[in-house]
Amino acid sequence: MVKCLKVAKKEGERVRKILLENNLLNKDYKIDRDSNYLYIPINTENYSLLNSLIDGEFEIVDRDLKKIIKKPSFREILEERYRELVDKKLLALGYDVVGDLVILQISDKVPYEVRKEIGELAYNLIPCKGVFRKKSEVKGEYRVRELEHLAGENRTLTIHRENNYRLYVDIAKVYFSPRLSGERKRVGSLVNLNDVVVDMFSGVGPFSIACKMAKKIYSIDINPHAIELLKKNIELNKVYKIEPILSDVRDLNLKGSRVIMNLPKYSYMFVDKALEFVDKGGVIHYYTIGEDFEESIKLFESKVNCRVLNKRVIKSYSPKEYVLVLDFLIEE
Repeated sequence: MVKCLKVAKKEGERVRKILLENNLLNKDYKIDRDSNYLYIPINTENYSLLNSLIDGEFEIVDRDLKKIIKKPSFREILEERYRELVDKKLLALGYDVVGDLVILQISDKVPYEVRKEIGELAYNLIPCKGVFRKKSEVKGEYRVRELEHLAGENRTLTIHRENNYRLYVDIAKVYFSPRLSGERKRVGSLVNLNDVVVDMFSGVGPFSIACKMAKKIYSIDINPHAIELLKKNIELNKVYKIEPILSDVRDLNLKGSRVIMNLPKYSYMFVDKALEFVDKGGVIHYYTIGEDFEESIKLFESKVNCRVLNKRVIKSYSPKEYVLVLDFLIEE
């Protein structure tokens, strides 16, 4: 038998939230009900405490409740079953979900049979249609990585949903990071109706589509697969302000009030070009990799009068380095 609060059904949700907020809800059991009352499992028999929190009639009763059987998560099983691989940094607990595909981080040093076993485990525990692992780092002019299929469907094209829009992504042919969803939302929220956006390394267009409030968006990429998918994404999301451009950015002559430089590893090599693109009084969203912000600030200040509007750490890149973003206002 389990201690429960017996409350009228109309009060049930309000009481449940109060118990949850105060760590008094017993999460090991399911809430029960009859025709008039809910029976909410609790972690205390203290009437005075409950009286101080809950305004209304209730009764503490014993009731036979069904226990919640918790299925262990993929991460929990990795931590328990493959702890040695995790400790040796041959297996990462984190993973990426792009559309209905999962991408794991497992070292080549892990035997193929074990990699397949982990892939099947992910397929069974994470809602998805296919599981792959990163076989290489991002490399080459097109910024793509080799992948190894581990479980489920062996296809790399998917539709990824974020921030109320959808994107065709081919994880084998283009670079795409689902971990930048919040950053794309942030930049999109800064765009106004008079902005002309230059997305210097657009990929399939996640930043460009996030900037759909702009007057015009130039979306540039050197990867033809990315541009073809970008065209499909323009149609899919009906953002016809976007002009897809297949080119090396160094060969173009454009102007805009907002420039996006989402090429963290190599963005420092394109600062001069970004300064050519941006209008005076415009903003450059500069993504880079470093230990802190100082090197990036010194780089821009050595080239132009500017002011930092925003700076933040996005995620860890290595033990001592981070993916960083700095928003520079290019002053008159």
